[in-house]
Amino acid sequence: MNSTSSNYSSELSTLSPVSYERVHGLRLIAVGCLLAVATTLVYITGGTSYAYPYLTLLPVLLSASWFGLLGAVVCAIAGGVLIGPRMPLNVSEGTLQTTDNWLARIAFFVLIGVFSAALFQRLRQANQRHFKALEIDQRTGLYSQAALMRDLELLSRAPSDSSQAILLIRMQDLWEILQSLGADTADHVVKEVAERISENLDTPHQVYRFSKSELALLFSAQSQADIDSVFEVSRRIGEDETVVNGIALRIQIAAGGYLFNSNDAKSKTIINRARTGLSVAMENNAPYRLYDPSFDQKTAERVQLIAKVRDGLANQEFELFHQPKICLRTGRHVGSEALLRWFDRDGNRVMPGLFMPKVEATTLIDPVTRFVVSQACRRIHSEQLMPVSVNFAVKNLMDSTFINDLGKTVSSLGCSPESLEIEITESALIQDPSHARIAVASLRDQGFKVSLDDFGTGYSSFQYLTQLPLTGLKIDRAFVTDLEHSEDARTIMESMISMAHALKLEVTVEGIETQEQHRIVTRLGADLGQGFYYAKPVPLSEYLAFITD
Repeated sequence: MNSTSSNYSSELSTLSPVSYERVHGLRLIAVGCLLAVATTLVYITGGTSYAYPYLTLLPVLLSASWFGLLGAVVCAIAGGVLIGPRMPLNVSEGTLQTTDNWLARIAFFVLIGVFSAALFQRLRQANQRHFKALEIDQRTGLYSQAALMRDLELLSRAPSDSSQAILLIRMQDLWEILQSLGADTADHVVKEVAERISENLDTPHQVYRFSKSELALLFSAQSQADIDSVFEVSRRIGEDETVVNGIALRIQIAAGGYLFNSNDAKSKTIINRARTGLSVAMENNAPYRLYDPSFDQKTAERVQLIAKVRDGLANQEFELFHQPKICLRTGRHVGSEALLRWFDRDGNRVMPGLFMPKVEATTLIDPVTRFVVSQACRRIHSEQLMPVSVNFAVKNLMDSTFINDLGKTVSSLGCSPESLEIEITESALIQDPSHARIAVASLRDQGFKVSLDDFGTGYSSFQYLTQLPLTGLKIDRAFVTDLEHSEDARTIMESMISMAHALKLEVTVEGIETQEQHRIVTRLGADLGQGFYYAKPVPLSEYLAFITD
């Protein structure tokens, strides 16, 4: 921990939401009042010969809890004296207590006070150890999410003109490192990245492990420029090599930030706004976004849009478009990819990027995927279409019932499994690799072709090619863009195609937009091409016209 981090921690620890002097004063008054009430009750109920003298134990117990051993002993003696030599044994008869009687009672009160103070002290120590454990991530030694909540609460309750900022950092490759190299390696990377970020920041700050794959930075900031500067340091640290067990690793970072005044928002609101910035950044494939109030409106609109998906299915607002696939050796059409399109009641097109990411993360993906499969199969049967590929999301692949019954479902629609190809992304595999292997094997056993989509953009795509019974892969459009101008891009493309062919996989290159890109991927040996150079995704009628020309 560097000096700026230590200084910031010290500043946070000095913040006190309530004056301790005031609290102690109120507690002393409460104990005094209870002693007075107990003494009065003992007198008006007849004296110490009845059971009411033991009401004095209540302020003794409270003193043991609030003030510790000394407070308990003082209160016990005070209470014993108040119902001691001047308190009658029997008020109506005027009988006084013996000295032995009230001295024994004081001794008993003191004994109870000492015993109670010891118990409360043990309880406080156990609670302190418990809260300390909660505030430290045991895997890395970093402060935890609980510590962040504590510090934000302290900031919100200590009025100040200074502004603070929070940066929520997602290490996007960490899950893949966890799956490939194990939990210890992933934790080591988190700790290493956190420590290096801390060492390279000049502004007062504190670093927290917010979740398994997320860090939170709390720091002093006056403007967006300050937050931008902290993010740039974090991004640079992530891109630098982190060597673990001789393996050089790099982390791709996405972040969301929020600039707040010490007393302008609650801790949960602060975190939620940073989370919103992170979500917007990831949805737009951006490295970083600072929270903007307009994000809330967009999020609300997105939620409302998702709520309309089920009605849209029922009202037949969804339609399948087809994008042709072309055999690069012959130039002939050999099939298509089915892509979902949504036209609302007014006929306006709802862009897939607005609803599909959210649909894929909810249970709505099941009826949506079933609709796509059903429509594709009916078209294959009725129009005698060549093989059609459909996309499966993570939740589809993890749904054992859906996967195991897919062959029967397709056959009932008059379509053979061989005419339907399933495309899965690497993100669907890394969620649960062992389950994914079982699902892909089941699909293959039923006769379906299974391709890995967006190949080359993930951390460990190559390892899946040898572990899964795939039939093909699609090289992402990101590797096509620079083919015309970069020898390195062509070398990478050639290597991927050669490697896939060595594993007996059919290679589809997507995102081909120019004649020169088509010529290059053909020369490099790719099997199929897909992209605007051949045709855009089009409705069924236009697709049928395309394949009959």
